[in-house]
Amino acid sequence: MENDQAKEIYCDNEEQETLPLIQGNYRVYWYRWYVLLLFILFWIILTGSTALWSPINVSAERALGFQKSDFDLIANWGVVGTVIFLPVGLWLLMKFGLRTVVVSGASLGFVGAGLRCLPLGENLKYAIHVGQILIGIGSSAVVGVAPYISSAWFPSKERVFATGLMLLSGNLGGSLAYVLGPYLVEVPHNSSNSSSDTTTIRCQILNYMYLNFGMIAFVFLLMLIYFPSKPPSPPSHSAALIRLDFVTSIKSLIRNRTYWAIVIVFDGVVGSFMAWWGIMPVLYADKEISETTSGWIGAALVLFGTIIGSAIGRLADAIPSHRTKVFLITLVLSYISCLYIVVMSLNWIPVIPFKFSEIGLWVSSMIAGVSVYALQPVTMEMAVDVAYPVGEGVAGYVLMWITMLMNVIFFSVLSVIKNQDTAFYMMFAFLTSALPFAFFAIPKTYQRLNIDINVADK
Repeated sequence: MENDQAKEIYCDNEEQETLPLIQGNYRVYWYRWYVLLLFILFWIILTGSTALWSPINVSAERALGFQKSDFDLIANWGVVGTVIFLPVGLWLLMKFGLRTVVVSGASLGFVGAGLRCLPLGENLKYAIHVGQILIGIGSSAVVGVAPYISSAWFPSKERVFATGLMLLSGNLGGSLAYVLGPYLVEVPHNSSNSSSDTTTIRCQILNYMYLNFGMIAFVFLLMLIYFPSKPPSPPSHSAALIRLDFVTSIKSLIRNRTYWAIVIVFDGVVGSFMAWWGIMPVLYADKEISETTSGWIGAALVLFGTIIGSAIGRLADAIPSHRTKVFLITLVLSYISCLYIVVMSLNWIPVIPFKFSEIGLWVSSMIAGVSVYALQPVTMEMAVDVAYPVGEGVAGYVLMWITMLMNVIFFSVLSVIKNQDTAFYMMFAFLTSALPFAFFAIPKTYQRLNIDINVADK
């Protein structure tokens, strides 16, 4: 699909700055789907590496000498690495482009996964922690690039869908870990504490890490061979407009109240849910929910959430005038379902249907997974739209940086306070504090989207 030679267009923002259009033809390339697929594979494997330990926490305690605090630390390494090094990833993106930042993240994931495979005996535990730190740093390089890729490679009618696939694919990595972990690594028998049992489980964990390393190495090789920064020609009018420089972008974001309201809502709902999901087997270990059951719940909510969330993202692309309604509906469903999980898990109302049960956990998790996952791509695209003409990379990275910072607080508190019910109290606090900002998060206009719609109408 190719349009006529572009005319020079200008976009006025609140500061009355004008941003010229890059001259050239608009064209959509079929291999945008290859770029999307390769990034999705990388993101699935990397997030699966981060979530590898929680589903096998009992086995790791027996075979590797882990304690519950180790699992909180491992979960925290990923978000700490992201919080510290995410600004570096943003700088790489703006300075050298998409290929450099993604390949750099993949290389760190490759090294981190390799460290966990070293034959270090009793010292393997420490290599695992170092490996998780490197994987977390690698994640920081790419955690905010989804809206950048969708803007650089996809037309406006496919942007929410593409962003949704990239955001939600990371959850599939964690889902894969929930299924593979209990399948490949057996749970130790309570009555057995023999050295042979421990050795068997240790070998199974090592084989699991070898498999994970092989998958990362494969995708890393494909990225080295071919992963371009951008197509020869932009896919839309808004993609061709030059964005603000980094310093001006930060100043513009600081003054953008709607953007920060969206960030607070995103972090309070999506961030707290993902933190809960990341350590769900640990949280419910004392509530007679087995690792296997937690694994299947985690996998199922991600699978259904990803499928339905992507479909709703496609719907938001098809009916852009109703995007705000989609946001509000998914937000309300997300809040109610997450609040129900808190009330049920803490037994605040010890009567059916609020009394804790395995069936209640299944149902509430499925509803929360579908609604929260549907909320993510719509909210992310809203954020970059209201931030325009700030670049998608800057807007996306800042939003995800705040999300990771919230997760650092979440897991750090759990590392200090050993009572795992603290997670549910924090989840309740984040949800409640975010709700009042929902009204201020509704955009008055979608600046970037309107540019493409108005030019297309002409």
